[in-house]
Amino acid sequence: MAEPAPKTAPAVRETTTVIVRPYPKIVYLYLTWLVSIFCGILQKQLPIGKTLEAEFAGESALVGRIWIFVFIFNLLVISFEFSRIRSVAIILGVLAFIFAGIQFGFLAAVGVFLRDLPLLMNETFYFVVAAVFTIIYLLVFLTTRFNYWEFQPNEILHHHGFLGDVRRYPTRGLRMQKEITDVLEHILLRAGTLVLEPPGVDRPIVLENVINLNKVEDKIQRLLGTLKVRLDEGQVGGAD
Repeated sequence: MAEPAPKTAPAVRETTTVIVRPYPKIVYLYLTWLVSIFCGILQKQLPIGKTLEAEFAGESALVGRIWIFVFIFNLLVISFEFSRIRSVAIILGVLAFIFAGIQFGFLAAVGVFLRDLPLLMNETFYFVVAAVFTIIYLLVFLTTRFNYWEFQPNEILHHHGFLGDVRRYPTRGLRMQKEITDVLEHILLRAGTLVLEPPGVDRPIVLENVINLNKVEDKIQRLLGTLKVRLDEGQVGGAD
């Protein structure tokens, strides 16, 4: 009886190109965009014409506080750089404030002040903000289709402009490093900065706000590893 042929592992598809799209900082405001939709839906559930009455004003103000707190958080994310040390210092400062408030009794007053803030916005406000963000994000998506970087085993192509202009850089001798300097930005979108130093270029090429930076950098490293294997085998221009 013939023995069955041994099973072979499935072939791994070789990565031949990696697309990198730098984004503007407004992408970190997606939380405000989502919470605007959420708060608009919540506000719409309140009885029409009664949101300013006492029994409904508290619920409407709660929705307003949720929106404003998320909005302030997003503004802090894009306004300041939260390094690891600074983030730890801020967390320790907040904890110290809470413990001091409990110890000296002013934390309850702060809670009452925040609870009684009359932040009353109707559903039109929330939906208009959400619509503005939707339009901006659609424009950002469209722009990044015409301005992106394409990594190939033997060259880097910078596609830019609506006419499809392309600038080429060699990958042989390329120096590349990733920088994750803002903890909050990395938490929100796993984003960071990719710094490229192709040979013959006067200044480094900085690609900011690259989403899923670790995965992108890993794909590029594997792609450049393919080039190294081809160089060792004498196939500088790639396989025929």
